[in-house]
Amino acid sequence: MHNLRNLLGLSSAVAGNGAVTVVIAGPPVAKGRKATDEQIAQSYERSGSVWATARELGMCGQSVHERLVRMGRNKLMNVFTEVEKDRLQAEYWIAAETGKLAELAADMGRTKQFLCRQAKALGLTRQNRSRKYISTWKYVGEESALIFFEQFKCSRLNLKQYCNSKGYDDLGFSQCMKRHFADEWEHVIEAKQTAQTCYRLGRQFEYRVRDDLRARGYFALRSPASKTPVDLVALQPGQVLLVQCKRGGLLGVQEWNALFDLATSCGAIAVLASSPTGRGTLYEQLLARKDGSKQRQPKGPFTALAGQG
Repeated sequence: MHNLRNLLGLSSAVAGNGAVTVVIAGPPVAKGRKATDEQIAQSYERSGSVWATARELGMCGQSVHERLVRMGRNKLMNVFTEVEKDRLQAEYWIAAETGKLAELAADMGRTKQFLCRQAKALGLTRQNRSRKYISTWKYVGEESALIFFEQFKCSRLNLKQYCNSKGYDDLGFSQCMKRHFADEWEHVIEAKQTAQTCYRLGRQFEYRVRDDLRARGYFALRSPASKTPVDLVALQPGQVLLVQCKRGGLLGVQEWNALFDLATSCGAIAVLASSPTGRGTLYEQLLARKDGSKQRQPKGPFTALAGQG
């Protein structure tokens, strides 16, 4: 009976009334082994460390490593491959700057501590580590880019000053922000310029009109650096607006007719947005083409504007 219990991996206890209680202890351990493959795998899963598993099971670390390799549960000698090094060099500083080292480690199948040790060995943890290459910015996803973007917006520095203070390549940084936040990026850059140029004032007015249309319930998009007659496109169910923004309200014959013809061809409404007094925004609908005469401009109040009190 004793040999049978050992063979089956059972243990027993005798109660006071003479009854025998049999407890299943798990799969039998092969002769000469201190733990089964399953026990090693479970311990390694919990600790994530060969040496912690060895201490827990009273085994030699090398033996645990060899058994895990045979089971396909551990990389040979835990080698940090050249491919992994290349990825770490490209993405470490991004993760470090945005607080996502743990996520990067999990994605690479490593622990954060192990990744930090490798980064230190590669010289990536120094404060003066190089971040000058444009190509590294192509690895920045939208979620991480948003963190960089918000930090830049909160800074009082312009693009060149900010990038110099951070050690960033200004071209790579700019291209990354444009890729993810094209419309907002131009607005932020213009807001950080000191000179009140006509171009800047015109762009600011376009943003003001866009934000006003969005507040009225339109889906409004700006056409940055547009060579078309349209500055903004605003959409609502059953209504498409093609908007030209002119602070003074003056629109030349060629621009007027191009906007009117385009709107007519696609069933949209041609709208001129202006602010002659510098306060508020005036929306007027283009009613016909201009003929170049000194007659009154063929336009009228845009009464169908959504959200209009």
